[in-house]
Amino acid sequence: MNGKAEEVETVIVGGGHAGLTMSYFLSQTGRQHVILERARTGERWRSERWDSFCFQFPNWTIELPGYKYRCDDPDGFAPGCQIVRFIEEYAAFVNAPMRCGVEVTSLEQAADSGHYLLKTNKDAIKASNVVIATGPYQLPVIPVASADVPKNIFQVHSNAYRNSTQLPPGAVLVVGSGASGCQIADDLNHSGRQVYLFVGRHSRVPRRYRGKDFAYWGPALGRTEQVVDTVPVHLRKGAELLLTGANGGYDVDLRAMAARGIVLLGHLQGINDGELMFADDLEQNLAKGDELFANFKKAVDDYIRTNGLEFPVERESDVSRYIPSPMSRLNLKDANISAIVWATGFRCNFDWVKLPVCDEAGEPVHRRGVTQFPGIYFLGLRWLYKRKSAFLLRASGAEDAAYLAEQINARSCLAKG
Repeated sequence: MNGKAEEVETVIVGGGHAGLTMSYFLSQTGRQHVILERARTGERWRSERWDSFCFQFPNWTIELPGYKYRCDDPDGFAPGCQIVRFIEEYAAFVNAPMRCGVEVTSLEQAADSGHYLLKTNKDAIKASNVVIATGPYQLPVIPVASADVPKNIFQVHSNAYRNSTQLPPGAVLVVGSGASGCQIADDLNHSGRQVYLFVGRHSRVPRRYRGKDFAYWGPALGRTEQVVDTVPVHLRKGAELLLTGANGGYDVDLRAMAARGIVLLGHLQGINDGELMFADDLEQNLAKGDELFANFKKAVDDYIRTNGLEFPVERESDVSRYIPSPMSRLNLKDANISAIVWATGFRCNFDWVKLPVCDEAGEPVHRRGVTQFPGIYFLGLRWLYKRKSAFLLRASGAEDAAYLAEQINARSCLAKG
C-alpha cells in the first residue's frame, strides 16, 4: 500500500445494481466518483445462486435507470446468468468507473476534518463522501443448532448450494421455508431426492392472479410504494414473500409440495444426538400462509371492483386443500438424511466500518440512507425508504439513489463555497 492516499470526491462501495444506480445519478450531476467492488460486477448473482435459480419477477420488470432488460419473452423469468449479463451491460451503459478486485477493509475518519479514509487490499483512498451499497444479503445466518449436527452429515448454506449432485446420496433436510428454502426443496425434489422441509412463518402470494403477475398487482395496490415510517417494524421484518420464477413461474404452495412427496415439519427447535426437535406448529403456519394468500387475492378483487376494471375471473385450485400428515419426531439416521441445507437467511456485516453508524444489532442507523456522519450514506438496504428500495425491478432503487445524489451534490457545492 502506498504511503499517500488517493483523493476521490465520492467512493461507492459495492458494484451491484445499487452501486451502479448510484453511479448513474452521480454522473448525471457531473460528480467525480469511483466504485470499489471486492470481486466482479454483480458478484452475488454470479457465485451465490443455485444452478436452476431464476429471477423472481418477470423480464418486463428488469430495469435500471435509463436501461431495460432486452429479451424476446417479456413474461418469462430470466436465469441468474442473464441477470449477470444485464448488470454487466448496465455498467458499460453508464460507463461506471468500476475497480474490481478491490476490497474495502476499513472505513474510518481521516486525520483531516471532513474526509474519510478507506483502506483496501490495494491502496488507501481519501473521500469526502462514501456510499455503502453492499446490499442486505452479506453474511449467511446459520443457527447454533448446526453445531449439534452429527459430523457425518453434510451441511451447506443456501448461498453455497448449487445442485443435488453437490450433496452426498440420501435424503436432504432443508431448514427455512422462505423463497430460497422452498425453491431449493423443489429443486431437490425434482432431482429425485427425498426432501424434509421445516416450515416457519411464511407469506404466500399468487404468482399470477386475474390474468396478471404479482409484479403487476403489488404496485397497483400501492404496496411497493409504502414508506418505511408508515409500516410497523414487526411487519417490515415479517415473513418473506414466497415467489419463484423457476419453470416459468408458479405458485409456491407448501401443501402442493407435500402432495409431491416433500415432508413438511414444524419449525426447527434443536438437535440432540441425531434427533430433530421441532414445534407442533406446522398446520398453524400453513393456515397463516393460506390466509395471507387469500387476503392478497381479496385485495386485488376489491381493487378491480372499486375501479370498475375488467379482468378474467380465476378458477380455484384444489391442491391447497391437501393436508400433510404431521410428524412428531424425526431421527437423522433413521430418515437416511445425509445433508442439511440451511436456507436461514442473511445478516448485514459492517464490521469494516469503523464509525458508530450501526445500532447494537448491527443494523445501520440512517434516515433515508443519510447517517449522522456528514458524507456517509447507505443504499440498497431493505426498507431503506420504501418497501421497493432493495429490489432489482422497475428501477426501484432510482428514487433512493437520486435523493442521495442530491445530498452529495449539495454538500460538495457547499464545500467549494
